[in-house]
Amino acid sequence: MKTRHAFALCLMAMIGLASITDSAQAQTEKAVPQKVETPVKVHHSAEWYKTQERLWKAEIDKNPKNEEAWKNYYHAVRYKGWYEDIPDEAAVLTSIIEDMGKAIPETYTLYIMEYYHKGNVNDAPNMKKAIQMRPDNVEMYPDYVSYLMQTGDEELMADILKRWYNSGTYSPSLLNYAYNELSGMKANSIIFVNGDSPTFSKLLVQYGKHLFEDIDVICMSLLWTPNYRKLICERLSIPDFEPMPQISSQEEADKYTNQMMLHIIKHTRRPAVYFSTLMNVPSFKDKLYSEGLVMRYSEKPYDNLAIKRKNIEENYLTDYLRESFLPENYPASANKFNLNYIPCFKSLLDHYKQTGNFFRYNELRSLMVRIVEQIDVPDEEKQKYYEEINR
Repeated sequence: MKTRHAFALCLMAMIGLASITDSAQAQTEKAVPQKVETPVKVHHSAEWYKTQERLWKAEIDKNPKNEEAWKNYYHAVRYKGWYEDIPDEAAVLTSIIEDMGKAIPETYTLYIMEYYHKGNVNDAPNMKKAIQMRPDNVEMYPDYVSYLMQTGDEELMADILKRWYNSGTYSPSLLNYAYNELSGMKANSIIFVNGDSPTFSKLLVQYGKHLFEDIDVICMSLLWTPNYRKLICERLSIPDFEPMPQISSQEEADKYTNQMMLHIIKHTRRPAVYFSTLMNVPSFKDKLYSEGLVMRYSEKPYDNLAIKRKNIEENYLTDYLRESFLPENYPASANKFNLNYIPCFKSLLDHYKQTGNFFRYNELRSLMVRIVEQIDVPDEEKQKYYEEINR
């Protein structure tokens, strides 16, 4: 999903992705063009991006047909702008795309970069051509799916998600987590999610394993795009949203986000509406009841502990939390997701203790301790989770 510069940098700090010290690296790699990736994934300094901009431009000057050079050159200029002001940045980037179109017309790289640059499905009509040209480009699957979610091309999206699942490159832990979220939900329900991993993992379970296909996964960040909003309203058979107001602050953005969710809740006839516990809690949190890894919207209180107990004891697959023999491709995200089991399990752990069910208590506590043992965080942070378990 496309994100703004400031948000991406905040996310990078929040999840603690490892950064690279560039002072020494720039010295050793200054003459070698390097692959330029998003700073959310790999963090470099502004100077590093300047160096890569120069080096990749030199590659283009040597061979204007070098598609890899054009792609990395564009990214170097764009990501440099995340750290320092570039006069007329939009015009500079647009100029690169125009030059790219002259040098490598009707190419896969051009079509992909046009979509990446414009960030709007309506302004990137060649993106579908790009997907059809290279449907097995695993590296681009997140962008493919993000685009297809906004176009409503169900057949092509199903094909890409099936290829992605069969590639075996996605995190097994995140797929297990998504399975557990979906397994405790009512049939034909709705779940609100936000972010790449919470969205893609569920879609991969649905389209890759053909499980829980009746559940509608709604990505909040994409609800800000007109195409996706229209598709969601059509799929749920609900009235369209009120026109989006002029947003000038984070407070106004949060308010409109809540309005969009409440609009769907009000008009849908689905049996239940859920929220991922991994997203920011909406303003109506007093109407959300935890059923384990998800929260269910309800106007009236109900015995959610009984449902949580059924989910954890009968529906959730938890063996992978004790030991997994599959390689983890997304260790940082997997750790973050798995830690969410601690607050999920805690109220049930307390219930077992209070009711004297010590067999279940010891079993669940052992699993919680195992989750903390396996995460790659400093000992002092692990200690906080141990204290929460024993509190």
